[in-house]
Amino acid sequence: MLNFLPRSKTMIAKPLLVSSLLLAVLLAPSLESSANPSQFQRFFYKPRTGMGIPQNSLGGTTRSDSCKSNCPIVLVPADTIPLTASAKPSFLFYVPSMKEGKALFQLFDQQDDKVFQTTFDLTATGGIVQFNLPNDAPNLETGKNYQWRVVIRNTEGTNELKGFVRRVSLSAKVNSQPQTAETYAQEGIWLDMLKTLVDDKAPEATVQMRELLKSVKFEAIANQPLLKCCKPIN
Repeated sequence: MLNFLPRSKTMIAKPLLVSSLLLAVLLAPSLESSANPSQFQRFFYKPRTGMGIPQNSLGGTTRSDSCKSNCPIVLVPADTIPLTASAKPSFLFYVPSMKEGKALFQLFDQQDDKVFQTTFDLTATGGIVQFNLPNDAPNLETGKNYQWRVVIRNTEGTNELKGFVRRVSLSAKVNSQPQTAETYAQEGIWLDMLKTLVDDKAPEATVQMRELLKSVKFEAIANQPLLKCCKPIN
């Protein structure tokens, strides 16, 4: 701890104005850091144990097989199935910058039957896409697994991604209180946690989302912008 008390009569003779200016300079960095959004209380994602990952029956991966660098990626943690408590969840994936990009989204049930499909345009700017399952899509049933696929086409070729999702029920404790990103994180509900952070426009939410993406090894794209999406074209 810095000591500003004088040690000699020579120091006491210093003008008060100089001492006040020195204090202002020394304290300025701490005041600035206290206003920094990154100083807020962070929380961590705690995946549920024993959930496993269903066998991939549709082919494709969370990262495009045909892409060699700066590839599209599904934003889901490894080694566990992403969970949602929503009947119509949101799905996030990263796409690089591209020309005339279009995406085909498909949703399959546990019997590999396609239950929904839509196509939408992608912006030329690369970033994170949030696709909200629309009102005309069927509700996800609690306790059942689904698989979703995104086929991205542009002037340079085609990339295919896939992801899983399972709808679960909230615990009685969480269901009786406001659902926040932190409560979803504690319940291991990845998709709803990310959606809540994306929908929150506060700087703290952006910082928290970047930290969570880094925690599941998405450091390379954690700082990418969120893109406006998605207007169906079919």
